[in-house]
Amino acid sequence: MKSYLIKNCRCAAPEGVVTKDLMIEDGRIVDSLSSPDPVTIDGSGRLAVPGFIDTHIHGVGGYGTEDCSRESILRMSETLVEAGVTTFFPTTYTDLLENIIGAERAIVEAMDVAEGAKIGGIHVEGPFISPNKIGAQNPKGRQDADPEVLEKILEAAQGHLKAMTIAPEIPNVESVVRPAIANGVTLLAGHTDATYEEACRGADMGIRHATHLFNAMSELHHRHPGVVGAVLIRDDMHAEIIGDGAHVHPDLVRYTIRTKTPDRVVVITDSLKPTMQKEGPFLANGVECEMGGGFWVTKGRRELIQGSCLTMHKAFRNLIGWGFTIEDAVRLTSTTAARLYGLEGVGELRSGYLADVVLMDENSLEIDKVFVNGVIKCGTTD
Repeated sequence: MKSYLIKNCRCAAPEGVVTKDLMIEDGRIVDSLSSPDPVTIDGSGRLAVPGFIDTHIHGVGGYGTEDCSRESILRMSETLVEAGVTTFFPTTYTDLLENIIGAERAIVEAMDVAEGAKIGGIHVEGPFISPNKIGAQNPKGRQDADPEVLEKILEAAQGHLKAMTIAPEIPNVESVVRPAIANGVTLLAGHTDATYEEACRGADMGIRHATHLFNAMSELHHRHPGVVGAVLIRDDMHAEIIGDGAHVHPDLVRYTIRTKTPDRVVVITDSLKPTMQKEGPFLANGVECEMGGGFWVTKGRRELIQGSCLTMHKAFRNLIGWGFTIEDAVRLTSTTAARLYGLEGVGELRSGYLADVVLMDENSLEIDKVFVNGVIKCGTTD
């Protein structure tokens, strides 16, 4: 494995953004190199940040989890490094159980052979969600809490289920909350019409994260704070937020992060299969889409939003454009997700950590190179 010496780059290190030499050996960041002849890269005018971690993504490049195909998951992995993603959670839709399980099995099969972005775990969005907040999910797949169904989902994931979206108000919810947490699953309140009180009861049970905050959940009202109010009020709750400026107004994104702090917010894409796809037709979960208002919308029915076309690279640039510091943008797009989901050795440019690095132009923030485990997966050594 090659060793690298990236000289004189601006490095988003744990101590802040500093100009330094970034050294990579045996796939990890090191304080000094033992190799006498590392590949030297001029880092002048370059910014190095930890590889982006996307914990909620359905598809990209014309490939998606709905394909229930190992090859599609591998192509997602290959495409995502172009947008600076080094770890991702392929995310299944609420769907017929056979399709959820088929998608999980495809993800597990792809895990050890993915050659681009690493598959850090599985996010199952549903099926235990509210019939009143289905969104773009398949209503035929929605169901109330059922521990036998959860057991089948856990079995298909083979220990890799990291996240599950659930509505805290559904009947018998505790019957799935307890075994999910016991199996190391982070539970997210989402696609939910819960009252504030129901959301708080869910948090007390352990549903302490939130799926795409503000979207597909009961809204904030001054007499009925809803799920949004519970997330904003409770210090023990974290939240995902889609960082495109379309799903949530940029000023509200800023307010949320200022209120919760970057240590309690994870920026995600929630992107769909046609994102980064170069030619049509553009399909997302079987629906033909087109662009409209910053979203993927149903073709010919632009009022029907299907979902996001965001990339993590664009989200990072949006955060900087909205006035966040590089340090905060790094926490929001990498560090907090790694900590929240227990992803070891990633999320920071720290000695001993895996060399998942995005090197970009300091001014334009265009991506120059992407390293995954110390190997260049996007860009060249020129």
